Formats: sequence, C-alpha cells, structure tokens
Amino acid sequence: AEIERVIAEEPGTISVDTFDGIVKHLATVHPSRYVDLVRGIDGAVIRDVRVLADENEALRFVALVDRLYDAQIRIWASGTALDDVFGGDMLTGGYRKKYLRAVSRLNALTAGQF
Repeated sequence: AEIERVIAEEPGTISVDTFDGIVKHLATVHPSRYVDLVRGIDGAVIRDVRVLADENEALRFVALVDRLYDAQIRIWASGTALDDVFGGDMLTGGYRKKYLRAVSRLNALTAGQF
C-alpha cells in the first residue's frame, strides 16, 4: 500500500524493481551503460533489499548508486536498510572507501523506507 501511494503521489516517472532483479540485471550490462538504466526516471522503488555478500555484485551496485546520485534520483526501499546493504568484511576491505561513499550517497537519496 505504501509503495502504491509513492507511485501515485510522486511527480515524474518512478521505477519499481526488486533488489535481486536489479542485481541480476546489472551483471548483464557494462557499467559504462548504467547511465542509460537511470535515464528517464525521477525516482526508484527498490523492493526486498538484502545484504550483498558477493563483491562483484556489490561493486556493480556501487556503480549504479553513483549514476543514481549523479542524476539525483530519489529512492524508496523495502527490506534491509540501504545503509546496511554491504555485508561481511566489505566495509573493512580494500574497497572500503567505495562502499562508504555509496552508503553516504544512498542516505542522501533515500526518500523512504518501507
């Protein structure tokens, strides 16, 4: 009901996808093309967010977050809080700065959590 309210009340085009669907699709598209994925949308509803355990999935998600941030696309999400999406040792490993930047950007873009 809350997601439907967002779609009905928010101006512009709002995409609605599952987190796993996004992660799976990102694996099929070169990161240089992620800008095309966000073109034409004003907001994004991401359902069923989960903690990422795979570093490749996490790095692709970081690249998507960068494109969302560049375009200032608002995000609404359900499931795991977006600032908890990077699991395991990711926040202490070699890509720590990338993940922390992505968390900061996700926090800036998040308009609601369901």
